[in-house]
Amino acid sequence: MESNFKAGEFSRLTPWERVVWCRRMAAEAERLAEAASPRVRAAYVELAKQWTALANEIERETSRMV
Repeated sequence: MESNFKAGEFSRLTPWERVVWCRRMAAEAERLAEAASPRVRAAYVELAKQWTALANEIERETSRMV
């Protein structure tokens, strides 16, 4: 998975592609949290929550447009 965030490329994705991308990033952060030290684990878990929140918000916004 290409996980480097590039705002220009992200903005060209459809809303649903953005949701999928955000959920993949959340899953990746959760996977990394499993192997991280406790201090870093907390940061990965928070990052996963933020990616999930962004995906949820994009999904809600997109659903309103349909």
